Amino acid sequence: MENIFLIVIVFITSVLFSMLGIGGAIFYVPFFYGTGMELLSAITTALLLNIVTSGSAATLYLRKKMVDLHAAVPLILFAAIGTQIGGYLARLAPVNLLLFLFSIQMIFIGSEMLFARFERYYKDKEISAQKRKYLIIGGGFVIGVLSGLLGVGGGSFVVPMLMVMGYGIKCAAATSGFVVVFASLSAFLAHVWTWEPDATLVLYIVMASFLGAQIGSRLMYSRIKADTLRKILGVLLLVMAARILTGLF
Repeated sequence: MENIFLIVIVFITSVLFSMLGIGGAIFYVPFFYGTGMELLSAITTALLLNIVTSGSAATLYLRKKMVDLHAAVPLILFAAIGTQIGGYLARLAPVNLLLFLFSIQMIFIGSEMLFARFERYYKDKEISAQKRKYLIIGGGFVIGVLSGLLGVGGGSFVVPMLMVMGYGIKCAAATSGFVVVFASLSAFLAHVWTWEPDATLVLYIVMASFLGAQIGSRLMYSRIKADTLRKILGVLLLVMAARILTGLF
């Protein structure tokens, strides 16, 4: 019964997060940890689901030409460097510190998703080509470190960053989803050698993640208003961050 509950949660999460190009690890890590899974195991499981969810959604986004490869490719390259550093730091840092950093990230991203302060601030501002280059290089590296350290694919930072650079939310989400596949893969490889999963459960949640992302990506492309979904996500992240912080203090 517990496994069925986990499978259903993964399916629903994959539908929702694939629409925003985030992958879902920002939810999966505290969720799996809350079910009793060790933190590093939760991180590795979340990264695998990130790969599946984002990869499943990216197949549609690439076909529909929604992915900006000029931004995605350098982001992936610099993220790959950062993930190895983050994966090493994750094995040294105390669990409570990782959870605290994770909750702070969730508050920051949740607030941005809910209020879109950066998007409004930069809406009428033009970002120079040089600044775009620095944002992509620095952002890619930071995304990689966070992926390895906290088990997130980095999509929660890629989407706001691309929106600051002038991308619409749907293009930002599609491009982010493509980046998350490779950032998560690099971080997963940094963690997988210490992972001892329940193989049967992993098989079922991977299938649920793939199917959920197929549905979510089609809804995002054709029907759902991404702005409304973004606000729902913002509330969800703030509630989850509050729950984590409550357990730490």
